[in-house]
Amino acid sequence: MNPDRADVIVLATKIYLFAMKWSGAKHIYVPKIGLSDGIIKAMYYDSI
Repeated sequence: MNPDRADVIVLATKIYLFAMKWSGAKHIYVPKIGLSDGIIKAMYYDSI
């Protein structure tokens, strides 16, 4: 975990838990890569 992200962990956890309660989800998938990396990866695989 990056030290500069430590201050958002509690707030992010609250958001995830709220979304799970609201949707009735029992599990949540958290990708290992970020959104921008995912877009670049998708663009790369679409171009091959």
